[in-house]
Amino acid sequence: MENIWISAWKHCDIFGKIDLVLLGILSIYSWYIIFEKISILRISYKRNKEVEKSFLAQKEIKKIPCPLYSTLDYLTTLIRYDKITPDMSKKYIEKAFVREQNNLEKNLTSLATITAIAPFLGLLGTVWGLLIAFTNMSITGSSSIKVVASGVAEALITTVLGLLVAIPAAVGYNFLRDKIQILMDEMEFLIPQIEKFLDEYFIKQNEKQK
Repeated sequence: MENIWISAWKHCDIFGKIDLVLLGILSIYSWYIIFEKISILRISYKRNKEVEKSFLAQKEIKKIPCPLYSTLDYLTTLIRYDKITPDMSKKYIEKAFVREQNNLEKNLTSLATITAIAPFLGLLGTVWGLLIAFTNMSITGSSSIKVVASGVAEALITTVLGLLVAIPAAVGYNFLRDKIQILMDEMEFLIPQIEKFLDEYFIKQNEKQK
């Protein structure tokens, strides 16, 4: 028995094949985003813990690319060049956190878009396939399986593939959003310590000026 995917592909016309190819590309891209983000979040979580440990112990923080290090480096760069005042420090802490969250959420919009449009591409193929089936019936005056087979095959396969693309993308999107939020929540627990660090820095600077 011939593979159902191969058989359906053979029955599709050029429009149906283009639809299937587009869905296939979206599927590959969505899985790429999911695996890439999982890898980034796993590494970021581990490195954040290393930086957090050094920061709380008031030790020298090694340059480790991760959200927490980037946040601390951004803030220390600002205060080093007198770009912020004590009153502005809290505002810039929030700004630094938002910037890191945006970096972590990069490409998640694409995943949400794939979740939204994949079923519609599948539906488009379905409507087109049914149109072909009814057109063939109208032309031949017959409703035999041979006449409607190509249209029905195209209608069903595009629907199936559209759902197979959209469902993992939706699950991946929600999973990644939750993981990013957990990572940001853990970083936000350090806000009091970061504010204390900045306050101590400004106090030392004022003492030096006196």
